[in-house]
Amino acid sequence: MKKVLAWLVMMVLVLNVFVGCSQGEKKEGNEKETAKQTEEPSGGKTAKDITIGYSFQGLSDEYIVFLKEAVDAKAKELGVNILIADGQMSAEKQISQVENFIAQKVDAIVLNPISMDGCAPAVAAASEAGIPIITLISIVSNQDLATSYVGSNSIESGEIEMQLAADGLGGKGNIVVMFGQMGHDAQIGRYEGLNNVLKNYPDIKIVAEQTGNWSREEGMTIMENWLSSGKEIDAVVAQNDAMALGALMAIEAKGLLGEIQVYGIDAIPEALNALEEDKMNGTVFQDAKGQGAKSVEVALSVAMGETVDKNVYIPYLPVLKKDVPNYK
Repeated sequence: MKKVLAWLVMMVLVLNVFVGCSQGEKKEGNEKETAKQTEEPSGGKTAKDITIGYSFQGLSDEYIVFLKEAVDAKAKELGVNILIADGQMSAEKQISQVENFIAQKVDAIVLNPISMDGCAPAVAAASEAGIPIITLISIVSNQDLATSYVGSNSIESGEIEMQLAADGLGGKGNIVVMFGQMGHDAQIGRYEGLNNVLKNYPDIKIVAEQTGNWSREEGMTIMENWLSSGKEIDAVVAQNDAMALGALMAIEAKGLLGEIQVYGIDAIPEALNALEEDKMNGTVFQDAKGQGAKSVEVALSVAMGETVDKNVYIPYLPVLKKDVPNYK
């Protein structure tokens, strides 16, 4: 009887050891699974599983090329897949491109719209399809349907540029204004900013204004026409550097370098060179690298199911000759 009892006690001890080991393994397994769930996003997706469609307003524009390069670099760094489409300065093309992205079932779309009203249907289509869409550096008229906006405040850039011009002119003189593509968010906002500043300078007059469609060639042609008309012009206020550089070419050709001040926006390399050489008088830094990189980060976050800010602003900064080393 004693032998039987001893055997039973031994069996109970052995069973306890096995049960304890089993529970320990189960607990360890649960902890590993919890850690794995914490590291992986909802649905188990990682950056390499995400595809983002980009529709740029037009890769013929120098600044948009810098923007795309920043997007490419950040996407490579994060390991996310991107599809690039060139809108060729056409709202209709951009709508079609967004529709293609929807058909391809991308995880997120980034739209750099050429027109506030013209590109609104693209945002509506993405919203209806349930695909997050982020607008980049310019907005659309139905911006409330977009998931987020990444870029800068266009009004701010117009105010900074006009203040540079007002200071350069000593508060008086005649200016000509070159617009970007009409209906573009930046064209509208920058003109509003310019007029906000002009209210404080009654002795500065706009003697001519015309759209140059963000183009250097058109900027040069418009300036040639204005100079030929005999208008008295003290400064050119162009809504981007490309048009400003075009105007500068016409001014140089007429032998008027130094007599007419030239201001732009974007701080592209050629504009910075022109500032150093005392050919241009001022520009406004728009952070293409920061805007492009942040758009990838925001789109990736949204695709992972994370909440993002409705507006992600990257500030503009004034650039004079003394500031050029900070931006080259």
